Amino acid sequence: MDELLHLPLRLAPNRVYRFYKGGGLMDRFRGLPSPEDTMFPEDWVGSTTPAINPPEHTYEGEGLSTVEVGGRDHVIADLLRERPRDIAGARIVERYGDTTALLVKLLDAGSRLPVHVHPTRDLARQIFDSQFGKAEAWYIVATRQIEGAPSPRVWLGFRDDVSAEQVRGWIETQDTEAMRGAMNEVEVAPGDAVFVRPGLLHATGAGVFLVEAQEPTDFSIMAEYEGYPIDPDIAHMHRGWDTMLQVIDSAAVTADELNVLCGRPRRVAGNETEGWTADDIWGSQSDPYFKGFRLTVTGSVAWPYAGAYSVNIVTAGSGLAETAHGALELKAGDTFTILGGTAATTISGDLDMLVTTPSFV
Repeated sequence: MDELLHLPLRLAPNRVYRFYKGGGLMDRFRGLPSPEDTMFPEDWVGSTTPAINPPEHTYEGEGLSTVEVGGRDHVIADLLRERPRDIAGARIVERYGDTTALLVKLLDAGSRLPVHVHPTRDLARQIFDSQFGKAEAWYIVATRQIEGAPSPRVWLGFRDDVSAEQVRGWIETQDTEAMRGAMNEVEVAPGDAVFVRPGLLHATGAGVFLVEAQEPTDFSIMAEYEGYPIDPDIAHMHRGWDTMLQVIDSAAVTADELNVLCGRPRRVAGNETEGWTADDIWGSQSDPYFKGFRLTVTGSVAWPYAGAYSVNIVTAGSGLAETAHGALELKAGDTFTILGGTAATTISGDLDMLVTTPSFV
């Protein structure tokens, strides 16, 4: 077994330019001395997905994460091409090909994001020739009150059925106040979980710091662009609204459906006596796309998710990730990956962490 697979690998911060400011809570989470909001409000954690940005904000390798092995930095996407089964895991490669089938972000919105939408896999194949659409899901890490903004909240889908003609009218006139007014508006707090199925218009409010798991694409169709530095042609990704309106699900998201989309993590493994517990963050609705778990360790546990690429974020406490070859020290704010072929690993200490993996379903 070579050095790449000896230990879990620490993931360095990988900040990505976006068109909105944020990141102050993320800086605090990472333990930086002077937290501030900047135009790099997202950290793409363990990413093998290139970011899509305007040319003036694009650089080589943007969005791609690196790991240090043998004293050298390696781009994970390059390692994936060279050794897909060792990186992603055999089951993932057999199902999806040479991909991790996963993108995870830390996202801290210092202002409200515009209303936007992502495609299903079927529409992504038709429009972008991609096997992945962009289902996504959020776990709220922390919130803050932004001056002049409402309390931290998100918008998700329409309360009532809306015609495609009405949606087109709102987009063409940029009557986004009316569009948001027709959407479900949900206040959020730390520990809340939200699943955003493809096709649902949505927006994250100011003051929300979250972990976002998603399919490994950067397809975002901006139904709201006025007042943001977004070119109207980029809003529909140069495909036109005749094409992109079919991405939007304008059917009502009922109160019962909203309760499922905005559920709470549920205990699925372990117990306090054994020294560890695992809660399923988004439940079965995320099964076709990815999985997320809140792992709490008060003793030690053999890594429960062996054999697949995982992106892991320590949210509290400290501990160790150990193999027969050594140990990686962990503390709140750390991010690390356990590869599909990493040596058998044990997590010990007193810590909470969020674990995301590709779907096996």
